[in-house]
Amino acid sequence: MRRSRLEHSGVRGSGGFTLIEVLVALALVSAIIAALYGSFFSVLRGRDAIDSSLERTREVGRFLDTFTKEVSSAFYKDGNKASLLIGENRDSSGRPASSIVFTAFTYPVIKEGASGGDLLAVKYFTETDRGGKMTLYKEAWDAYRGEKLSMKLPVIEGIEGFEVSFLSGNGWAKAWDTSLEKRLPTAIKAVVAIKEEGAITEYRAIPRTVIR
Repeated sequence: MRRSRLEHSGVRGSGGFTLIEVLVALALVSAIIAALYGSFFSVLRGRDAIDSSLERTREVGRFLDTFTKEVSSAFYKDGNKASLLIGENRDSSGRPASSIVFTAFTYPVIKEGASGGDLLAVKYFTETDRGGKMTLYKEAWDAYRGEKLSMKLPVIEGIEGFEVSFLSGNGWAKAWDTSLEKRLPTAIKAVVAIKEEGAITEYRAIPRTVIR
């Protein structure tokens, strides 16, 4: 039997693939897998960025909620040396960096072998490290006994600014001292700035001091 011209010339029949076709198919499959791999990890990175941004927003929200409750319980009485509210604003590398210390009524501080008071001194302040990273800290102590209740605790790390303003009859002031004013401000505005997706976003709360 004579061979067909297709068989004689080395061209495949209808039942197989040439090496070139297999290599082209493998290249196409590899390109598709690489594209899907890149897209998958891009989605993961985007999701992680969104989760991180949401957590930062929740972190700032928790602080502002706590700050509002504490300031709304602020207490000052002229002649009571344990009570005070002092706030000042300064710049740190061009960023607002306020500090505020005030006394507020809270749950009694119970310590073994000693009675505790319900007037707590609270301080919020910022510090900037050598790398330019700003952190908001909190300290608290018994206003009457002057004993620290905890070490310096970080509240929010990596912020872009913390600014506190005080409302008086003449508008908003950058500083307040009850030893001079002899009273609490009408309201206190706290602004926390954080960086989100390359832009700086400000979150604020304006609690009113209700205890006179």
